[in-house]
Amino acid sequence: MAQIDFDRPMRWAANAAGRYLAEATCDSELFLQRAAALGPSAAITPFQSPDWLNAWLRLLGPSASTEPLLITVRDSFRDEIAMLLPLVIRRVCGVALVEFADLSVSDYNVPLLGPAAPSTPEAAAAAFAAALAAMPDVDVVRLCNLPLTAGGKVNPLALLASTPSSTVRNVTTLPRSWDDYLESRPRKFRKALRQHHRTLDALGGVRVRMITSPGDDTAKLFGKLDQFQRARIAALGKRYVLDRPAYARFYREVFSRGQAMLSVMESGDSVVAVAYSLLHRQSCTTVRLGNAGAEWSRGSPGIVLASEIIRWLIDNGIEQFDLGAGGYDYKKQLGCEPQPLLVLEKALTLKGRMALSAWSTYTGGRSLVQSLTAKAS
Repeated sequence: MAQIDFDRPMRWAANAAGRYLAEATCDSELFLQRAAALGPSAAITPFQSPDWLNAWLRLLGPSASTEPLLITVRDSFRDEIAMLLPLVIRRVCGVALVEFADLSVSDYNVPLLGPAAPSTPEAAAAAFAAALAAMPDVDVVRLCNLPLTAGGKVNPLALLASTPSSTVRNVTTLPRSWDDYLESRPRKFRKALRQHHRTLDALGGVRVRMITSPGDDTAKLFGKLDQFQRARIAALGKRYVLDRPAYARFYREVFSRGQAMLSVMESGDSVVAVAYSLLHRQSCTTVRLGNAGAEWSRGSPGIVLASEIIRWLIDNGIEQFDLGAGGYDYKKQLGCEPQPLLVLEKALTLKGRMALSAWSTYTGGRSLVQSLTAKAS
């Protein structure tokens, strides 16, 4: 696999039409400076915020022997940034694969959008062609979990994608009050939620805390979340990776930077359920949720905790609640509407075409990591 040479300036590559120029670099610091300079509106999901990417590139990417491929696409007509692509190169079965900085932790993948972000299929295709021209020698590009829109903005890469992902996004706009939220839910849900609370009360009662900064019990709560999710995934016969050292450090680092929230349900000294959510502008995305199971499962602690997160978000003026990727039925019960996610893939060599055909059959639209692992949220 060709390596990006740190010792020479990056060559700007133009697409055939000449409007867009792209630069590829391994320099994470330079890329993150550009991302920060674009302002908070450039990251339209929390998985592209500079804090998230900083932690990912320092802690998680190196653990999987990925090579950063950080691409800046500029509109030469306007002399402004169109988009920043936080990509990596990973060798899989001898194939040089380009994908988003993900490794099964980023539920949605979107470029960071600059002031000249393409908003039509034609412009998106030209910008993407420039990005491809700036890449070193690789076999295949596979960009998964692309939402059509997020934060009120179009995802340019989704305009080019035609392959549906095997998973969906789950999101809802929150009303102004908790009473309005309950009124928006079916009578069956409201009745079930009251029953869940009665069951939990009969089991000893619970209290819920929302934690947005590290404290003395932070390590304990992360440990419980890993324990709950590991048990859930093992029961499904899948491999659990989120408690591995690099992943554990990554999630704690994001939390320490104030981008995440831990929600905990407790009964006495026992932890019943824990959720890990990302707070980004006026949205909250819950990406991990686990509970103790056993007798507590009779009170559906996961649904109750998620509903308490919604109540807290409404009280604090957050406008959108997102339960992340995945087709679990409880997400619909809570009011989240499924939205499609897409996959953009392009083979650049014969080896890439052969690999893409095999992978697409095996993974069904998921990334290779996602096909082998799972999150219990």
